[in-house]
Amino acid sequence: MSGTDKVVFLTKLNNDVISHCKCDGTFIAEPSQMDCPWCGCGWLFLCASCRKPFTFALAEEVNFTWEHLAHNDLDGKWGRQPTAEEVEEWIGFMKILLKDVQAGKQYAYIDGWVFSIDETDLQFEGWYARHELSHVPQAAAVKDVTTLDMTLGNKEYWHSRRIKEK
Repeated sequence: MSGTDKVVFLTKLNNDVISHCKCDGTFIAEPSQMDCPWCGCGWLFLCASCRKPFTFALAEEVNFTWEHLAHNDLDGKWGRQPTAEEVEEWIGFMKILLKDVQAGKQYAYIDGWVFSIDETDLQFEGWYARHELSHVPQAAAVKDVTTLDMTLGNKEYWHSRRIKEK
């Protein structure tokens, strides 16, 4: 990485809505979404430090290389040091996940994608389901947490939109 390259990465913003992470100034981890996205793994960020979920992240220019950020997430994740190949895979994936984030904006995670919290008319295919949302449900949940009970936190919401396996 040259001295002029800047990395914009996501850091925990706050403890609003849902946050089991109590870390300050922590980075997001690579999403580890399972086959039960309604539990939160499909719509919450994961802390790279404590491995607990939280709702909102802030895009910030950080003074770390992609390799440092990868090691921050992966070191000790499996009770061992990551291989060089695992680090490169992590970097490649995270560069794709975060390619459109802009410093200073706030983000939420949904089914393999990150969205600015003020984004509207979301129509996308995620890892588990197809989504058509008029707004980011996590942003609406700041005022009314029951929004999540009808959408991302609802098992039937996910099942009714599930992408059929080929």
